[in-house]
Amino acid sequence: MEHLLLINFIFLIAILPIFYIRRTFFRRNIFLGRFIGNYIFITHYIFFLLIILGVVNYFYRLSNLNIMTIAFIVLPVFFIYAYYNFSIARVIKNDIQLEKYKTGKKIRIAFISDVHLSALTNKDNIEISLKRMAEEEPDILLIGGDLVDFSCKDIKADFSSSFREIEPKYGMYAILGNHEYHGGIDENIKYIESLGIKILRDDILKIEGINIIGRDDITNKKRKKIAYLKKKVNTDLPIILLDHNPNSISEAIVNRIDLELCGHTHRGQFFPYNLIVKKMYKNYHGYKKFGITHTIVSAGFSSWLIPYRVNSTSEINIIDLYY
Repeated sequence: MEHLLLINFIFLIAILPIFYIRRTFFRRNIFLGRFIGNYIFITHYIFFLLIILGVVNYFYRLSNLNIMTIAFIVLPVFFIYAYYNFSIARVIKNDIQLEKYKTGKKIRIAFISDVHLSALTNKDNIEISLKRMAEEEPDILLIGGDLVDFSCKDIKADFSSSFREIEPKYGMYAILGNHEYHGGIDENIKYIESLGIKILRDDILKIEGINIIGRDDITNKKRKKIAYLKKKVNTDLPIILLDHNPNSISEAIVNRIDLELCGHTHRGQFFPYNLIVKKMYKNYHGYKKFGITHTIVSAGFSSWLIPYRVNSTSEINIIDLYY
């Protein structure tokens, strides 16, 4: 058992140089991308399983044959479960009442983030999830950044009509995430717009008596502060803020934003990173309210590189906003 743990620990540490080599020299290599995504996840959970079996073995002596048999039964079932969590986005619904307005109006918002379109993207999975979103008949689609994983040049599948089939009556709008910047911001913006999606980049949108502020990503060090952008809107109307990274939630609270929508965290994607990400943000996933400020942080519509999720699922947020 000790030898198995040591060997697997070496494989776990090997993730770092393999990932560096892929990111630095073979960024566009599809095979290496698929390999490292699976490698990262598999080595983690073989390591965790061996630790669990090691504890069991301390109290109940297990032969190496028994250990291997348990591993070969448990791991495939676990990987199927984790892939299922990743592959098809589930719908999460929230009813939010903005008490101070009381106009009797309602708007249905579809919110997604972190689609990470790349050469590794399974088009069928994306389109199945988009159809589930369309069935909810949203009035508007808001996308919280990282629609493109790196460079739009890497995307092999044709998504030119995939998003247009949703047809929300007030349109589709996206902000930028850190990944759009990594792969060439200008070309990625053109690609996103070619899908029928409008970019909000420190811009203000007014729809149905609601102000929507689309903030540029934190990667842009010259992006505008929330206080500056808020001066451009009618504060007698509700304010929705789109910001890719939820580290801005405290700033949104100070500026009395009504609803902030974020992504970026992936809810940690799998253990133990769930616990790390939870400590990093005021809200790392889901719905939380701070004073008058409602916040929703999406776990992501798909995922970056790793096609598995544990204690996390790909998701679509459907928000019925009453104001």
